[in-house]
Amino acid sequence: MSTYESKAGQDVSAAPRGLIGPETRILGIDFSGAGDAGRKVWIAEGRLTDAGAFELERCVPAIELPGGGVQPEQAIPAVARHLARLTDARIGCDFPFSLPRDLITARTWRSFALRYAAEFADAETFRSIMRSRHNRIEHKRVTDRIASTPFNAYNLRVYRQTWWGIAGVLSPLVRAGRAIVRPQQKLVARIPILIEICPACTLKSIGLYPPYKGREAAHRNARKRILDHFIDRGALVPPPKCMRQLLLDNQGGDALDAVIGAIATAQADLAKEPDAYERLEGRVYFEIGV
Repeated sequence: MSTYESKAGQDVSAAPRGLIGPETRILGIDFSGAGDAGRKVWIAEGRLTDAGAFELERCVPAIELPGGGVQPEQAIPAVARHLARLTDARIGCDFPFSLPRDLITARTWRSFALRYAAEFADAETFRSIMRSRHNRIEHKRVTDRIASTPFNAYNLRVYRQTWWGIAGVLSPLVRAGRAIVRPQQKLVARIPILIEICPACTLKSIGLYPPYKGREAAHRNARKRILDHFIDRGALVPPPKCMRQLLLDNQGGDALDAVIGAIATAQADLAKEPDAYERLEGRVYFEIGV
């Protein structure tokens, strides 16, 4: 039986949805390690209603967080500080939380995460070392193949995202005891839970993946179609008019991706225990019931 471990070490049984209480905050974060990460990292935040729908209360770019800025050196720490202030929360982040098992030199995922910034001084060093370990052949994790993620953790389009996510968010929060990462770590009461999500994988899994990132009318209509799908299926409470306008007008689709990530985060089965690969490689939580 899966267990929900309290701070005092007492175990109580926990159903997957039982991990979400009335005070639990649900966050979906569409991540970026780009030079203008402050504009591209979006945080959707809200709660789960009694009917099981995600109710969006806030959706902002990282540049609008206290201490946030355009560059990742400003934006990513602002995200980490925001998460560190939470207590009862489920947080889904759209970046790789780990590497293929044969590329990890640590014995546990926690050790890997805490040593990550020391092993890889920056994003360029990370990509260079990774590519050298398998003659520049890029490997995917088992969960990447299951979820059909677009790229592996050190691909040219993702490596900065991976480096900033692990070095700037996961490592400092885990080190400070301000978060646990699932499924690599045991669930702990009143400690925020971080999970890896992939909005693109979620959309593909429900057969709804039209081109929706862009400034053309067709792109905006696709964003409307996606948003209305989640509303019509009861996964999302209809947002206020101003919030809906923001989700549709954000041309990069980052705000909408954050909301999709929050929905996947709310529906994730966190009680399912990891297998041998997932204990190091992690799991992408992408499946939803709509």
